[in-house]
Amino acid sequence: MHFPAYLACTDPATLYRILRTNGGFDARYSARVGLLFLVSVVMLPFNWLERALYGRRLAAQRLSDSPLIILGHDRSGTTHLLNLLSLDPQFAYTRPSQMILPGCCLLFDAAIDRLLRRLDYRRPFDDMAVGPGSPQDDEVPLVKLTPHCEYHKYSFPRSYRAWLDTYVFDFSADSPAYAEWRRVYLGTLRKAALLMGRDRSLLKSPATMGNLNVVLELFPHAKFIHIKRNPHTVLPSQIHLHRTMAHKYGLETVTDVQLTDFALYQYQGYMRGFLRDRHLIPPANLIEIHYEDFVADRMRWLHTIYNRLALGDVTATATRWEAHISSVRGYEPHRFPADPVLRDRIDAELGFAFAALGYDRAPVSAAPC
Repeated sequence: MHFPAYLACTDPATLYRILRTNGGFDARYSARVGLLFLVSVVMLPFNWLERALYGRRLAAQRLSDSPLIILGHDRSGTTHLLNLLSLDPQFAYTRPSQMILPGCCLLFDAAIDRLLRRLDYRRPFDDMAVGPGSPQDDEVPLVKLTPHCEYHKYSFPRSYRAWLDTYVFDFSADSPAYAEWRRVYLGTLRKAALLMGRDRSLLKSPATMGNLNVVLELFPHAKFIHIKRNPHTVLPSQIHLHRTMAHKYGLETVTDVQLTDFALYQYQGYMRGFLRDRHLIPPANLIEIHYEDFVADRMRWLHTIYNRLALGDVTATATRWEAHISSVRGYEPHRFPADPVLRDRIDAELGFAFAALGYDRAPVSAAPC
């Protein structure tokens, strides 16, 4: 049995609420659920202790009203861009300790970093290293803090439509869950700011494309970078991501056909939401780039991003960018064989996205992701 790390280290009441919100779980995963409850009980005193020690400091922690937000579908190069931008010392971002122990990350941040220095931990779906202090998606901690989080789609992949509809596509400041989501989400950003001694957030969560209205409600002066990539390259990698997460951490059985439907439904919804609400972003606060152009000349594009969005001087950060770019030159991305059936579905269901992103429909054979 895989250790169900994705939901591990929540608290018992929240875990119960998550399972109830989904309508339960498949009986074959009872051992995983039992282990989740056991670990949650063990972690409960540490969560209480952190609230007692840091509650007032967190409540007083300021957040800048102008975060930098990366937009883009899963597997579009958003993590690579996040890793580079995180090297700028003006930004605070979600740390590994918040992904692993969000309820007591302030207590264990240094210990998690020491552990990651000793381990060669890699993300299961793309073999990308997660090192000490490496930036993570900003909504990932919510998985263990509230049932009101679309990332529960990975624990309950058969119910993906309900999670995406409720917490992305139909989500707004008027939604019943909004107040709790807002409180928990801003709490995670304040923890990152407190941990790093910085108040300007660097954010990356693919679902932001689908609910820009919610993000702009919180941060009307946010700056955005939209990184675009060919859907024929992105979708096979997304399906691999969903399959890997469902196998390792899921609490529902799901078929390959359902996983393909999942990826296409999510892509459509994210893209339609972005196209619907993009006009809400002031033109001076948005830059859009193609992944292929970016990786062809990363340094030039990083300078362009900073100039266009008025993010400040890059002199001190440029050397760090160059070192990081050099360090990942040997990274070998996954390659996926051409699938004519998937290709035809992508062409049929995502035609509007090709036009909006500036790609033609010619598939990329065995494309790396």
